[in-house]
Amino acid sequence: MQLTPEFKARVTDQYGEFIVEPLPRGYGVTLGNPLRRILLSSVAGTAVTSVYIEDVLHEFSTIPGVKEDVMQIILNLKELVVKLHDDEPVTLTLRAENPGRVTAADFEVPMGATLINPELYLATLNEGGKLVMEVRVEPGIGYVPAEVHATKDRINSIPVDAVFTPVRRVAYRVEDTRVGQKTDLDRLVLRVWTDGSVSPREALDSAVEILRNQLSVFSGGVIDEPLPVMAIPPRSADEPLSRAEPARISLESLELSSRVLHSLQEEGIDSVDALLALSERDLKKVGGVGDKSLEEIKERLQAQGLYLKE
Repeated sequence: MQLTPEFKARVTDQYGEFIVEPLPRGYGVTLGNPLRRILLSSVAGTAVTSVYIEDVLHEFSTIPGVKEDVMQIILNLKELVVKLHDDEPVTLTLRAENPGRVTAADFEVPMGATLINPELYLATLNEGGKLVMEVRVEPGIGYVPAEVHATKDRINSIPVDAVFTPVRRVAYRVEDTRVGQKTDLDRLVLRVWTDGSVSPREALDSAVEILRNQLSVFSGGVIDEPLPVMAIPPRSADEPLSRAEPARISLESLELSSRVLHSLQEEGIDSVDALLALSERDLKKVGGVGDKSLEEIKERLQAQGLYLKE
């Protein structure tokens, strides 16, 4: 039977639920796992990379008339979410002199940028306090330590550890579905949360493009090179895998029930490696895993010569 998967999406500015069905058995995990990893690690976003505060020489300073010290202000600024429309760095400026709360809404935002969370709290000014600062926001990918931003764009600016990833959380689950009399099919449900600088649909499109580009190397020109023949001794089908091999075992190979498998995947436990790092107490905290499910997991692991963390 030729399967024609359908794609459905329900999205808001910061949350999206994407459903693909029907898929051949096993393809839910085959697609869901790499997409989850790419969404969490490789989608481009924006972050604060340096801060200049008037009359401040380093991050361990205090500012007269300001409740927070410089370190706390920088920690607050790390939560700033800015959408860049042309992928060029921008500088936000702020000048506050009146007593009271200072929020991100007090920034002057240049053309080409949009402030996503203007309600973000930055500091509190007391009588006579003043806060003047410039914040540089840049596009990037992943995590970049402050040392990389050490080349300062102005004297006394403070480099900041930057987390560019706009995707806050990703979860997926694989459900059973059917087409006519064919019941051994997968439905992939992928849920994505973002910070609003990138929509969930944009993040998914980016992840798909990254995965497609990485896979394209296999369909390019191939240079055949002779390799030495290596004989691999066969292993009996009922021979248990050694304790040293869990990284090579997929969670699906344990043949857990669909309900237990979905419960584990919902919590991001998508490999035997990850499962073996948990104790019985840890597993009981996973939604949908009770005493009966726990026994099933232990039995499946023991059949392979593997055991949960004590």
